Amino acid sequence: MKNLALLLMLTLSLAACKQPSISEDAEFFGEKINKDGAIEATQFFEVFNEGDSVEMVITGSIKEVCKKKGCWMSMPIGEDQELLVRFKDYGFFVPLNADGRTATIAGWAYKEVVPALELKHLAFDAGKSDEEIAAITEDEVSYTFMAHGVIIE
Repeated sequence: MKNLALLLMLTLSLAACKQPSISEDAEFFGEKINKDGAIEATQFFEVFNEGDSVEMVITGSIKEVCKKKGCWMSMPIGEDQELLVRFKDYGFFVPLNADGRTATIAGWAYKEVVPALELKHLAFDAGKSDEEIAAITEDEVSYTFMAHGVIIE
């Protein structure tokens, strides 16, 4: 009876530590990560400290992926604000058709000023028109995320 109670306690303990589920058709890019401690992208500003870089795991919808190589993607993090997600050491890419899918990203978030020339390059990669690219004339403050691992479901 004592062993049965011990076995039941062990089983319940393991069940309580279960990781958030990852679908069977999920794709992994970069380092293999899991969803432990992930926050929703809409909670970004509850965790992010403006003056620092913050290590975190975020789950959210992919708004847009670089249409040339899949070398970056964007994720909405609030009203009219997006997170520019880049990949550590340019070491991996994500599928070009991942727009609208759910992603979990692990890495470092930080705030930076992105030069207009780089913004034009990003717009070109996203397939924007010549007029849209020409309209970019000023640097922009951006929330950026350097991901070392991505799960796309």
